[in-house]
Formats: sequence, structure tokens, C-alpha cells
Amino acid sequence: MQLARHAVSLAALAAVSSLVLTGCGGGDDGGGKDDKIEGAGSPKGKQKPSDGEQAGAGSGAKDRPGDFRTSDIKLPSDLDLVFDWQKPSDPDKAAALDGAADYMRALMHGTVKQDPKDPVLARHTVPLQTAEKFATTKVKADIKAGYTLTGKERLYKSQIGDVVDDKLVEVSFCVDQSEFFSKEIKSGKVLRTKKSASSYARFTLVMQKSQSQLPWKARTFQFEGKAVKQCRD
Repeated sequence: MQLARHAVSLAALAAVSSLVLTGCGGGDDGGGKDDKIEGAGSPKGKQKPSDGEQAGAGSGAKDRPGDFRTSDIKLPSDLDLVFDWQKPSDPDKAAALDGAADYMRALMHGTVKQDPKDPVLARHTVPLQTAEKFATTKVKADIKAGYTLTGKERLYKSQIGDVVDDKLVEVSFCVDQSEFFSKEIKSGKVLRTKKSASSYARFTLVMQKSQSQLPWKARTFQFEGKAVKQCRD
């Protein structure tokens, strides 16, 4: 998921995903790509910070459900996601943030496995919604370019809206990809570039609670590139 290092940028992929979804029905409970959550807040105004920040992705088994610091999604040792987030005290918000973290891991897992139908990715997305459409489009672009991923991606400045109807919540966060790169599969060459405005992005996800005990899934996806003003420390 590299901003400037991929054959297709995240901004272009987000636009393609939106176009692909136009006219499609919703996933588990209908709805289109522009789902709005009344009372959930928005990334620019009404969302609440997730009770501060905490450095490091952590390791080991999860102490209890909703801990984004650990995951059963296995990634190569040269891929490092650093979640500088603080776990919310509200259990639903914690579970939604955990689901958002696993969505980001699943995006990488799909590229690493070179599989747009990766079951790990499917498990963490709502069918026929923009989060799924973006993910599959992104993985297909990496496959076409012959890329996998390497390096460190930092996710920070998380904000979480209020839970609506006991099943939907909006999560937004900044992403720093200045140490995160594409790698050519055939040659093993790492496509390094210098840190720039394109290293920063801000993602907004609507997370949806599953009816079963499965994890919260990513429903809708919005991307803001070159988000230096919002995301620079």
C-alpha cells in the first residue's frame, strides 16, 4: 500500500473503487458507497480522539477482544505495522479500532499472497462496499506491477466516532509511509524514495459489527492523500 511507489497511487485506486461500486447494492444490509452515520461524528469535527496515543504494535496473544496491538494475521518479518494508538475504554470502540487495524494488516496480506480474493481480506471486509472494492483493486494493481511490500508503516492520530445502532462506528487515522516501500518480486529490488508530502495520508473507515462473534469489518473507505497538515507530528 505505498503512496508514490506503486504503479497505481492510492488516490487513483480510491477513485476507481468508487466508480466500480456506483450502482451496486450494499453488503450485509444494503447501502451504497457514501454511507453516512448520523450521530457518529466526522473525521474533521465531531470524532473523539481514542484516549491518547500508545507507541508500538505489541506482541503476544490478545489479552481480551478488541486489542489492536496483536493479531492472528501473519505477515513477513520485513513488514512492520506500528500502531501509535491508545486502546479505548469502550469495548465496542476498542473492537472497532481492532477491526480497523486488522483491515490494514489484511490489505498487506492480500498483496503478500498475491491474491485479490485472499480469505483473510474477505474476512475483514463487508461485501460489495468500498473498503472491499478498494482492497481488491489495490491488490490487483500490485499483482499487475509485480510488487510485494517491505518496510515500516506507522499509523497514528486515531479518532473514533460514536457507535450508532450498536453496529457502526467511524474510525480515522493518519498513515506515515516514509519507511514503507514496494519490492519487485522477481528481482527483490526495493523501490525506495525520499520522504515527501506523498508519504502522509489519512484514512477514514466505517467499521461494521458482525452479527456473530466475528471481528468488526471495514465497510466504507475514504482516502485523503498528501495529508501533511493533518498528520505531521
